[in-house]
Amino acid sequence: MDFFARSLAIAGLSVSLAACAGAPAQSRPAAVAQTAAAPPPMAPPGPCALRPSCDTPFPAPSKREFRHNRSGLLASALGPRHRGRDLFLLPGTPQWVLGKFAYGPADKDLKDEDIDVYLLRGCGAAWEKVGTYRTTEDEGSHPAVVGVADEGGQIFVNLAQVLPGGPLGVGRHRIKMVVAGDGTSVDLFLEVLPAGARIVVTDIDGTLTEKEEALVGDVLTGNHSQTHPGAVDVMRSLSGRGFFMFYLTARPHWLEPRTREWLRLRGFPPGIVHTSVTATGRMGGAAASFKSGELSLLKTATGLLPELAFGNMPSDVDAYWSSGIPRTFYYKLADDARGGVKHDDYRTLLPSLGELPAVCP
Repeated sequence: MDFFARSLAIAGLSVSLAACAGAPAQSRPAAVAQTAAAPPPMAPPGPCALRPSCDTPFPAPSKREFRHNRSGLLASALGPRHRGRDLFLLPGTPQWVLGKFAYGPADKDLKDEDIDVYLLRGCGAAWEKVGTYRTTEDEGSHPAVVGVADEGGQIFVNLAQVLPGGPLGVGRHRIKMVVAGDGTSVDLFLEVLPAGARIVVTDIDGTLTEKEEALVGDVLTGNHSQTHPGAVDVMRSLSGRGFFMFYLTARPHWLEPRTREWLRLRGFPPGIVHTSVTATGRMGGAAASFKSGELSLLKTATGLLPELAFGNMPSDVDAYWSSGIPRTFYYKLADDARGGVKHDDYRTLLPSLGELPAVCP
């Protein structure tokens, strides 16, 4: 992530200038909604089904007036930068919906406004409305939850306490959070894990993308970069053997929707996506600390540590090694892999990884 983080300020400035030039919010690069193109067709990855894509169409939301005039002015002038926080969960634990609502390159908070929350339980065929919740006004007005602090413009909802049908069961669930005042929205996913769940964690920039700095061009142009040959096949093969995917990147938090869209378009199996919780991303030692912290939070919440990990930078090595992940793989890494496997072609990994036992959830 080093080159990407250094270059992001330039890309962010360019996006800001494009937004200020009067482009409609729906077309700005930072907007939540991107393209609806389908991922490429691919062969079945293994004996287990991939996690469901949760693509049941969402009905058009009915908008209401903003509670405050300032909010309407904010939303009309700037594009949305909303994001949610995916989570791995265990049955019987709190089931948090964590959403941040903001607009424009400066990340202006949407304060004291209504957010309608909807659920696609088990990635089924019918959306259900959970309720309406008010965004926070002041930083720290709600306690931090699973490493996410309240910085204003956020909602914190424990589904286990409010769902009329009872807490979410084992499976993949999609949440859509809709701003009542303008109908903009953002998704997140909750994965309630079964007993014996196995997880694989992977970095994205330079590990899956064709270049370390590929996202900079994507942000500037609105394109979606390519991936390393064989990377999609490896991840689909692991998902097809029953592993749950954890996409962990030190990208800035406002790129979470674009990151999820890129993974979908390139055919990667559905999983949980975590970006950094900062507006500029992390690099070097800060990226390593962020990732090791995320892996520690995962272990605290679920008792689980990923069995396999993929990266390409020394910061990935530091994070995975300090976390104790037993099997690690690094793409074109020049530095010490600390016992991990170095490789320059994902296709060379397929034979051995394809021999891992399949444990379908």
